[in-house]
Amino acid sequence: MRTASVLDLLKRKQLDALLISSPKHITYLTSYGGFSQTERDAFLLITKKKSYLFSNSLLRNEVKQKIEKIEVIEHTRGHPFAKNLAEIVKKEKIERIGFESDNVTVTEYLTLTENISSPFISTDLSSLRVIKQKQEIEHIRMACTIAKKAYSLTLRKIKPGVSEKEVASIFEINLLKLGASLSFPTIVAFGKNAAIPHHHIDDTTLKTNDLILMDFGAKYNNYCSDMTRTFTQGTPPREQLKAIDVVKMSQDLAVKYIENTLKEKKDISASEVDDIARDYIIEKDFPSIPHSLGHGIGIEVHEAPSLSPNSTDTLVEGMVFSIEPGIYINGKFGVRVEDLYTIQSGKLVKLSN
Repeated sequence: MRTASVLDLLKRKQLDALLISSPKHITYLTSYGGFSQTERDAFLLITKKKSYLFSNSLLRNEVKQKIEKIEVIEHTRGHPFAKNLAEIVKKEKIERIGFESDNVTVTEYLTLTENISSPFISTDLSSLRVIKQKQEIEHIRMACTIAKKAYSLTLRKIKPGVSEKEVASIFEINLLKLGASLSFPTIVAFGKNAAIPHHHIDDTTLKTNDLILMDFGAKYNNYCSDMTRTFTQGTPPREQLKAIDVVKMSQDLAVKYIENTLKEKKDISASEVDDIARDYIIEKDFPSIPHSLGHGIGIEVHEAPSLSPNSTDTLVEGMVFSIEPGIYINGKFGVRVEDLYTIQSGKLVKLSN
C-alpha cells in the first residue's frame, strides 16, 4: 500500500479520511489492477489509522491475497457500501472526508450523504501519481521494451495488400504472446488516413509508396507505454519524406532544450518545450501541431504533466512524459514520432527505443 502520499494529503487538507473511487487511483495505491474500469466494484478508504477496501464477493478473496495491510469489507445487497462506510466513520469518529467529486456519480453522492452526516470535501488527487517511483519507471521501461518487440515482429508482416485491421491484430497477438496487454487501441493508418491524428482502424489496405503511421503501447504490471512510428512502403513523394525529417528534428530540438535546461539547473517549462518543437515545424512551412507536444504516462496513458501551449506544468525529477510532434496534411498524409522520457538524477532519460 502506498499510503504515505495520502496521509500527507490528509494533513495538508485537514481531512480525517480520503474516499477513493476511481479504479486508476485504487490500482496505484494498492498495486492491484483487477478492478473493472466500467463497473463500480470497489471503494478504498484511507484514514489516519487504517486502510479499508470495500468490494463485492467476486473480488473479496483475490484482493485479500494480493493487497497487504488492508481490511477488506464485503458489501452485499442487504448491507451495502454506504452502510459499511457509515460504520467505519462512526467507529473512527471521522469528521471530514475527502472524495473524488469528478468520479463519484450524483446517485452515489446522495446515497452517501443520506447515510453519513460528516461532510464530504471535494479533493483533487491528480498530484498523487505525477512523480513516479523507481519501480514505476522500470515497469514503464519494460512496457516500452515489450511494445518494441511486438512492433518489430509486426513489421515483418507489413506488405502491400495488408489491411490496417490485420496489422493491428497482428500487433496485439504479438503483445499477448510477450506477456503484456494493450495500453490503448492500436492506431494503424495508411496513406491519407494518417492525416487524422486519432484515426480509427478500418479495412484500408496498404499501397506501394504509402506512408504508414503506427501508434501503439503495451501495459505491463499495470503501467503503460505509448510510442508512435512513421515509416514508408516504397518511396513516398518528396514532401512526405521532408515531413518525416522535420518531425524528427522538432523532437530532437525539444529533447536538446530539456537537456540543456537541466544542465543549467533551471526550471523546465512544459509550455516552452512545446514551443520549441511547434515553432520549428511552422518555420519549415508546415501547419502547427493540432495536439499537445506530449503528456504524462503511467497507470493511465494520459496523465499529468501536459506539454502544451497553455500548460502551467514544470518538468521535474521523476516525471514520465511523451514528446510526440506531428505534421498532418488533410486528405494527403500524416507524420508523428513519439517517444517516452523521464528525468532521473538530473538527466533526461529515454525509455522507448
